[in-house]
Amino acid sequence: MPRISSDRADERRQHILAAAMRAFITSGFSATSIRDICKEAGMSIGGVYVHFDGKEAIVEGLVAELLPDHAFPLTAASDPLGLEDALIADHVASIRDWNAGEAAVWLEIVGASHRSPRIAAIFSARLERATDALTAVLARIGGEAIGAGEARDRARALLAALEGLTLVRLMQPSPDDRGLAQAARILVRGVLGPIGKAG
Repeated sequence: MPRISSDRADERRQHILAAAMRAFITSGFSATSIRDICKEAGMSIGGVYVHFDGKEAIVEGLVAELLPDHAFPLTAASDPLGLEDALIADHVASIRDWNAGEAAVWLEIVGASHRSPRIAAIFSARLERATDALTAVLARIGGEAIGAGEARDRARALLAALEGLTLVRLMQPSPDDRGLAQAARILVRGVLGPIGKAG
């Protein structure tokens, strides 16, 4: 079998991911089969399986493509205000371009994680990487004022709050970036405020 060049393979993967998202938007995540994705992509099942070993692998690809680890610009922050600005800018940018169909798909995929250990592991690993990165930044910025355990607790609280805000925005899409940024700022300051005062 001839080898596919790396660039060509990346193009094919992107094509399949885009087709999968279109199929999920049209029929819903749970109701969409690999055959539906193949049909949308105009490819054979074998052609799709060269790049993805099933629907869960496609979800993994979509998460990597559309929900990248934003862990991220945060690591460059040197003070609470810099971290606050980085978190808010990243949060707004990460969901700004989602349309209602994509939002519905993400809600359905997250909901499916309780039935799929692989999908649950994808989201869990992503959250763990973000928690580790944010914990390290909080510990560095907080210095002696907070311990490692408190830094991790605050990182978890902050990420949970931002994930909750993301879910609200998915259920109630709005083009109001300013309102989203302000809501995110209130959440971020609730966690970072004590660190800023301690510093």
